[in-house]
Amino acid sequence: MSIHVYKFGGTSVGTPERVKSVVHLVAAEPADAARVVVVSAFGGVTDDLLAAMDAALARSGEHVDLVAGIHRRHEAAIGELVAADEQERLRAEIGHLFRDLRELLDGVYLLRECTPRTRDAIIGVGERASAPLVAAAFRAAGHPARAFDARQLIRTDDAFGEANVDFSATRALVNERLDVQAGETAIVTGFIASTHEGVQTTLGRSGSDYSATILAGALDAERVVIWTDVDGVLSADPRLVPAAFTLPYLSYREAGEMAYFGAKVLHPRTMRPLLDNAIPLEIKNTMNPTAAGTRIQAESVHSDGAVKAVTAIRGVALVMVEGAGMVGVPGISGRTFSSLAAAGVNVLLISQASSEQSICIGVREEDAQRAQRALQHAFELEIMRGDIQRIHIEPGCAVVSVVGDQMRMQPGIAGRMFSTLGYANINVRAIAQGASETNISAVVADQDAQRAIRALHEGFARSFERAHLFLLGTGVVGKAFLELLSAHAETLSESRHLNLRLVGVANSRRHLMDAEGLDPALVLEGLDTGEETSLDRIVDALQSSHLERLILIDATASEAVAQRYEELLEAGIGVVTPNKRANTGDLSYFHTLRRTAARRGVPFLYETTVGAGLPVISTLADLVASGDRVLRIDGVLSGTLAFVFAQLKAGRSFSEAVLAAREAGFTEPDPRDDLGGEDVARKILTLARVAGWQVERGEIAVESLVPAGLADLDVPDFLQALPQHDGAWSAGRQMQYVATADADGVRVGIQTLEANSPFAGLQGTDNMIVFTTERYRERPLVIQGAGAGPGVTSAGMMADVVRAAEAMR
Repeated sequence: MSIHVYKFGGTSVGTPERVKSVVHLVAAEPADAARVVVVSAFGGVTDDLLAAMDAALARSGEHVDLVAGIHRRHEAAIGELVAADEQERLRAEIGHLFRDLRELLDGVYLLRECTPRTRDAIIGVGERASAPLVAAAFRAAGHPARAFDARQLIRTDDAFGEANVDFSATRALVNERLDVQAGETAIVTGFIASTHEGVQTTLGRSGSDYSATILAGALDAERVVIWTDVDGVLSADPRLVPAAFTLPYLSYREAGEMAYFGAKVLHPRTMRPLLDNAIPLEIKNTMNPTAAGTRIQAESVHSDGAVKAVTAIRGVALVMVEGAGMVGVPGISGRTFSSLAAAGVNVLLISQASSEQSICIGVREEDAQRAQRALQHAFELEIMRGDIQRIHIEPGCAVVSVVGDQMRMQPGIAGRMFSTLGYANINVRAIAQGASETNISAVVADQDAQRAIRALHEGFARSFERAHLFLLGTGVVGKAFLELLSAHAETLSESRHLNLRLVGVANSRRHLMDAEGLDPALVLEGLDTGEETSLDRIVDALQSSHLERLILIDATASEAVAQRYEELLEAGIGVVTPNKRANTGDLSYFHTLRRTAARRGVPFLYETTVGAGLPVISTLADLVASGDRVLRIDGVLSGTLAFVFAQLKAGRSFSEAVLAAREAGFTEPDPRDDLGGEDVARKILTLARVAGWQVERGEIAVESLVPAGLADLDVPDFLQALPQHDGAWSAGRQMQYVATADADGVRVGIQTLEANSPFAGLQGTDNMIVFTTERYRERPLVIQGAGAGPGVTSAGMMADVVRAAEAMR
């Protein structure tokens, strides 16, 4: 005969309607199996019992009303759940139980004292009241059922509050007294047990889970199902990580680690009784019974990643023992842990430097002072001699851990964990790893715990990685980027396991920000409803958002924005930009940005500042990184001016060529912004600096194409006066506006082209860049293609964003 064990928590039996659901769920299980159902107290009853105990200790008298309220609740449930012929007997049984409870609390009231033994007797009343009532509900529905008191089945020591089980005695009692038959249901009180002398004990927090697995182990059950109010074991605490998801499978070891490190759905000792007989445990939701839940078994099931979950213990303090006199002295560690054990301090984490000059111990904050005193007493002589310099406490910490059996099979998990925390700007104070390699733990500031858990969950527990994007600037390039992001997001998720989440958009007037994400296809429609744009507020919001893998996309031409890059990079925020200002200001700022990005390990990518989507800067940087020496750079770097000179070659006048470029949308609203050559100067300056030349903007000679006397006119007057200067240009000549950088300097201006010039064949708005290097001296490296336009620029920005997001993994 197979035996199935089920456990229902307080929320699952919180109301008469939910008790009826429990009856229905169990009745639907295999009829040929014997069924053991472990029940908790009705939802909220244990809290009410604790409140009554506190009221009695305080002598407020409120314990009387609290007990009466609990009693009335059970009386009402009897009326709804129990058959008429059983109600009188059950009312008498429940009434006797609550009279005893009242007497216990009256004793606490009189003595102003509540011993651990008395406390266990009080808080176990809820289970003793619920079990007979649930058994009667089964019988009322036509299903044979008997109630059993776990005090007659489970034997423990007298460690009241969290008693230790005598498994041998318990197995004998369970097999002797729990004589449930096939088709019958035994309803057993959870949480409570008794000593060999018959004194009631409790099994600790969530002890009803433990009760279920104790009984399953003693009965050699086929399976255990814990019915609760969540869909299973989650990859993280959903209160801290909204994106947490249900884990379909866990091993006993993984589940045990998660329980130890704070997973509330499991009792830390729940797994132990199942191990010897490899009894599987399922976690399911009474509110959503069709959900698959989580199955916990002997071996882990391979998943997409080595890390299954991210957990945390909050409210931790580090106790540091430091001293050069500890080096090579045997017994220091043993004395440390012996003294803590004698003081009743539970050690959560241990980290010792290989130099043997310090030991770091993680304990609960409430135990920290006791731990410090115990260690100061244990090492009193060493402190007097100066062998140990100090024993001090660092409060306000949390232990965050990644858990997974497969971590031991995959190199690089620890490195990835700490780089993820680094990108999130989180300092790690101590590190520990278990010998089984099922968990890696790091101690961080408690105020950073939520951010750490979210960052690690994103970095490990999902099969895709998420990067958060804030777009500054919604002009033609910004709009094109939003369109591309909307169209390309699904492809990136499928092909590169990358989720680009837009969390903010700003123009010069308004901005929107939402950490949960904005729809790139719709965000501009709602931008006018956003807050008034303030660059200071935006930068502050980005720095305080604590979003992992956060990237600012600067699609403006703003000097003010460019001057904030250092601050953003220092905060661990990546920057992707077509804005030329940052790299073409003071040379010192150019170097500062690159150093800051390298030191903080965050991306600063600006491919689209030269050549739009062409791979110009990345190619040049690769040449330099590979050890090649750049001798010369020549480039037609303005698509607008390339178009103008192509029109001149075709026989049009200069004014006609400029007007045609403006009408085609190739120029800025004021064509002089292109004709002045400043844009080209900034591009060649960027390339010169990337190549390694130390050049300031003031050292570049720039030939302006704006005729003398027309610089200060408004745009209509400028366009009207421009034809008067056509005589200065020779239509039909082969010319280009070329930028050159070499050891002699940087210059920008018109060149008359020879027939064999690589620039002679340029058409339309194409850019061309020619790199002459030590390796590419005889046949220079040429890059050519469309160098202007929102489409290619936004594509280049997207490529930089993908590179930035992947670099921040």
